[in-house]
Amino acid sequence: MPHKKQLKENFKLLIAAIIAMLALGTVLFSMLEGWSAIDSFYFVAMTATTVGYGDLVPTHTLSKIITVVYSLMIIPIILYAFTIIAKYEIERVNRQIYGIERKQKEQEEELEKTEHKVRYQKHKMKEQEEILEKTEKQLKKQAQINKKQEEELEGHQKKIKKQEKELKEHDEELEVVEDIVEDVLVEEREKIEEKLEGKKKKK
Repeated sequence: MPHKKQLKENFKLLIAAIIAMLALGTVLFSMLEGWSAIDSFYFVAMTATTVGYGDLVPTHTLSKIITVVYSLMIIPIILYAFTIIAKYEIERVNRQIYGIERKQKEQEEELEKTEHKVRYQKHKMKEQEEILEKTEKQLKKQAQINKKQEEELEGHQKKIKKQEKELKEHDEELEVVEDIVEDVLVEEREKIEEKLEGKKKKK
């Protein structure tokens, strides 16, 4: 930025110097050659830009000397002014190119960050998928275990029912045996009582 400011200041000074030189040349040649202000300005402008159509030429020796000195003074100034303009334009274009390159670099960095985020998200998604798959396997395994336990429980329940049935049958058999034993005991008791009564009668 300071360099750019310096270029502008130099360019302003050169423009002022060129205007002053053109005005001085116009006055001098108007006085020396008796030309009008327009013709004098036209001559000095053609001399400064090295065009020189030849329609106006100095006729006096002093005018010719002044033309040579004037040309040696103003032409380098004009060329320097064009050099500054070209340099300013080159720097402006370079700044634009640098700005474009910087924006492009920023966009590339942003794109790289985005790609990194996408890769990270894909990695996280893959991890989550693996965890989900592992969880599904565990759930399936647990479901198989639960099914097996249910089958075992059902088998135990069937065994318990069978045992209950067998126990009921045993209870029924035991009741029958008890009834038979009771009947036998009753008969034996009756027989014993009859024998005792028979003995009492004999006495």
